[in-house]
Amino acid sequence: MLRGHEPEIQLSFDETPGAAKTINEWISCGHEVSVITGRPSSVYEPSRIWLDEHGLKNAKLYCLNKYGRDHYIKNSNSTLELEDYYRMKFDYAIEDSPNAFRFFEHLPELKVLVFDRPWNRECDFPNGNYQRCSDWESIRKIVTGE
Repeated sequence: MLRGHEPEIQLSFDETPGAAKTINEWISCGHEVSVITGRPSSVYEPSRIWLDEHGLKNAKLYCLNKYGRDHYIKNSNSTLELEDYYRMKFDYAIEDSPNAFRFFEHLPELKVLVFDRPWNRECDFPNGNYQRCSDWESIRKIVTGE
């Protein structure tokens, strides 16, 4: 886990096909897009660089102290404590970790698009607002209502 959060590892990840195109389409239509990760705040900079290098300069990035493992900088523009996150509102969330589903319980109308991965194929969804998606094109179609 520690090795996976090293900057050179973070910068080596490939983009999920279609993600940047879809997200930029939403931003260009005036939607606010936030990337909220449970990664430690120590990887904010390489994560921001990665997003910028993959054409996502206008997507906001936050490191959320989901698991209480990190010492976050209070009142930072890049870190969130749970109480800050719980004040935020969203229409859609794209998630691949069943462990993160509990962080959506405060938003009963939220549509959660579960990006299909081997580690989430056997999970149960908490309610009918969850929908499995195989790729970013299917995510795009759901959000745009196509």
